[in-house]
Amino acid sequence: MNRTSALVWLISLFAISILGGGWAWKTALKPNTVERDGRFVLTEGTPLDSVAAKLTAEGRIEDAGSFLRYLGWRDWDSEDALRPGRYVIPGGMDNRALARLLRSGSREAVKVRFNAVRLPENLAEKVADQMAFDEVELLSAMKDPLTAARNGTNVEGFRTRFIPNTYELWYDLSAPDFVERMTLEWKKWWSLKRRAQAERLMLTPEEVGILASIVKAETSRLDEAPTVAGLYMNRLRRGMRLQADPTLIYALGDFSIRRVLNVHREIDSPYNTYVHKGLPPGPINYPEPAYLEAVLNAETHDYIFMCAKEDFSGYHAFAKTNREHERNARRYRRALDAQGVYK
Repeated sequence: MNRTSALVWLISLFAISILGGGWAWKTALKPNTVERDGRFVLTEGTPLDSVAAKLTAEGRIEDAGSFLRYLGWRDWDSEDALRPGRYVIPGGMDNRALARLLRSGSREAVKVRFNAVRLPENLAEKVADQMAFDEVELLSAMKDPLTAARNGTNVEGFRTRFIPNTYELWYDLSAPDFVERMTLEWKKWWSLKRRAQAERLMLTPEEVGILASIVKAETSRLDEAPTVAGLYMNRLRRGMRLQADPTLIYALGDFSIRRVLNVHREIDSPYNTYVHKGLPPGPINYPEPAYLEAVLNAETHDYIFMCAKEDFSGYHAFAKTNREHERNARRYRRALDAQGVYK
């Protein structure tokens, strides 16, 4: 190659480089996201072409090809180039800004809410619908005996550590990290004042959670929850069996039962409070903070019996003697018969 040809070749190469750089820069600055803001979930290990296809399918970007070309130009085309998370993608972003956002890990926090849940499966399903992990992963973490042991309890007692509320969390938090976060929130809720209240009742925080779950199952009327809690505290102090129908229903696993019969009281279960004295080994649902407070502030009275009122208002008739209780129970049984409720 003579000197002239070499010079022409170098000039051509330089021109191509300039044009290529200009094209790449144009690609970088090309507005690509749609005008409206939107949320986008990026899961771990998703191939880049699948990310681009998902962005397109959800109406987040207009030109998937230019986005992929920009990532390739920046050598950001490996599977781990983008970080998983739940992102808010502003409208009118160019490829450069979008790539930087999805590489930043500046994902959106989500408000995770759960309440009115009875079983671990119910809680796992409700929470998993709001997070990146699935319910199987969460159930496994919730029932891990090693995690429970590290927190000074067993799997049954560990269930009291999940207090229904609204929590702000990272969307891509792992299931074990979610469990640990709930434990931290539980410890924060149990302030020194509340622990002192529980101690005066001669209950541990876990036992307060168990009793609160029974109170919740007995009444949906928060204004009478302290009365119900006081009744069960009276029974515990006197060494009486709790004889709480909701614990039988929990043991039977049939939550359609409206009328507890003698045959139900024969079930062989540690949750049968007609047979076993004291509290059951774990909660029968996940009580909200209001029910925990109802136990901590249990009403002082002499009631040891209760029966649902015959007007089906959700309230209860309380009694100090068995004779008075039997009168209340007969009225309720007659009301059930009139409604055709026999089980």
